[in-house]
Amino acid sequence: MSRPGVVTAGASATPWYREISPACWRALGYAGLGWMFDVYDTFVLSLTIPALVLTFGLSKAEAGAIGSVLAAGLIIGGIIMGGVADRIGRVRTLYLSILVYSVFTCLTAFAPSAGWVAVSRFLGGLGMGGSWTAGAALVAETWGAKHRGKGGALMQMGLPLGSMLAIGVTALVSHLMGGLNGNGWRVIYGLGCLPALLLLPVAWTTPESPVWLARVASKAKRVPITDLFHGGNARGLLLALGFIFFAQYIYWGVITWTPTFLVSVKHLAFIRGLGFVLSQQIGSLAGFLVFAALVDRLGRRPTFVAYLLIGAVSVAVLLWQSNPAVLLATMFFTGFGITGIFAGMGPFTAEMVADSSARGLAMGIAYNGGRIGGLIAPVLIGALATSESGFVAGMATTIVAFVLAIGVILCCPETRGTEIR
Repeated sequence: MSRPGVVTAGASATPWYREISPACWRALGYAGLGWMFDVYDTFVLSLTIPALVLTFGLSKAEAGAIGSVLAAGLIIGGIIMGGVADRIGRVRTLYLSILVYSVFTCLTAFAPSAGWVAVSRFLGGLGMGGSWTAGAALVAETWGAKHRGKGGALMQMGLPLGSMLAIGVTALVSHLMGGLNGNGWRVIYGLGCLPALLLLPVAWTTPESPVWLARVASKAKRVPITDLFHGGNARGLLLALGFIFFAQYIYWGVITWTPTFLVSVKHLAFIRGLGFVLSQQIGSLAGFLVFAALVDRLGRRPTFVAYLLIGAVSVAVLLWQSNPAVLLATMFFTGFGITGIFAGMGPFTAEMVADSSARGLAMGIAYNGGRIGGLIAPVLIGALATSESGFVAGMATTIVAFVLAIGVILCCPETRGTEIR
């Protein structure tokens, strides 16, 4: 019997993408677009912060607090929506998440105060956190074990695409409106209603996860959620959470502070620093594509370890090298390793709790609970960066996180080929 979501190949030479059923591609397209617009909404806040500061007379601390409120919404929403996805299905939960972040992003455009912005960003964050959880579960459960890693990696491409979309839309609106400080930022948030409208027909035509449907149709008694915290499921959940915690710490520590580090410690001109960050983004895109090509051939553990080693070496060179040409190449591999590794998070978290009726909740806890690492890293590194040597020491904490992440992944079982039930 063929696996759900995979068309039986007529010959061994059949390209892998021809083995994927239309249902799988629709699930990937839906989840990928939901994730792309999620990232777009998240990234827009950082691009509009200067305009918000000017409009509402905010201090840097107050502006930063809005970002923290959004992060809290992402974490809480990702976990809650994971549980909702186990109850009403992946497809409906994903659209519910999209609807939530679309509505509250649009309402941000009408903000009369900074408090309104903070509340709408928190409520929108509930949907943003949920879209990854529901979408990743949908792809992991729809794509068969043979190609699940590729499906998860392709979905995660929404990360760089959403960031670039946010930059492009912000640049266009700024150009047309003569900047963001008047009503330009309000126009950007007002456009937030579009994902819910654009993706409604996509959601309508996307089939539900066959694994979720099989569980709903089963006459067997539903396993209580508490079972997720016992035995093999508990160990898998804890290991996945630990690994993602360190990966998030590395990502947000390096991404947040690299531009400032290049200026303050490497003494690069700001415009050159932006060029180096662009090299990092190109490396991120390459990292996703290569991960998709390797993960189902080599397995999860070898691919994760290879990416962690590439990232660790790149960050080490970044810290102790000052040659601009070397740093330019280093930035490419930094993005390749620390961003590209997220291509495998969806399939990995699903496979670590392969036999659970609460898989959505588990994936929400692992991925969004791991975001706490991303909250800690910028604050800790910033606290240490009171001098050049302190800045280097702060960034070096990511090297420790690389080592710990490798230790965690080596404790995990190899999940390539795991059948999800």
